[in-house]
Amino acid sequence: MSNPITKTALEARRAIYKKGIRVELIAMTDPYAKLKPGDLGTVDFVDDTGTVFIDWDCGSSLGAVYGEDEIRRISGKASETLIGQILEVRATGKTNMFDTNNVQRIAFDSGYYELVGFIETDRRAYASFIMTGEMP
Repeated sequence: MSNPITKTALEARRAIYKKGIRVELIAMTDPYAKLKPGDLGTVDFVDDTGTVFIDWDCGSSLGAVYGEDEIRRISGKASETLIGQILEVRATGKTNMFDTNNVQRIAFDSGYYELVGFIETDRRAYASFIMTGEMP
């Protein structure tokens, strides 16, 4: 059974997984699913439980359940909004930008849900941006 999602986490999930965003499956707990890690798809919508419904390239439309399955966003360039949120958190001077837990807390408190989700789903790209100023 999945974990209940908080309103804040649901808002963050919806900000990251907007319709049309490309994703990759990292792990799925459903023993009957034919999907495998590395499968790619396009987000259709996020329901009120936080399940991300995806049109998988293989033809499946199985959702990624909040708290059970793991997906990551693979869409190209970061949005101007996301970059702005990173720079705003940095400008507060309240944390080392590599302290991702604290960065996420500040982002949550500021309503920067896209940044919260980005760190959660692609820490490598976040760290790369902090070090180089460029998204991989």
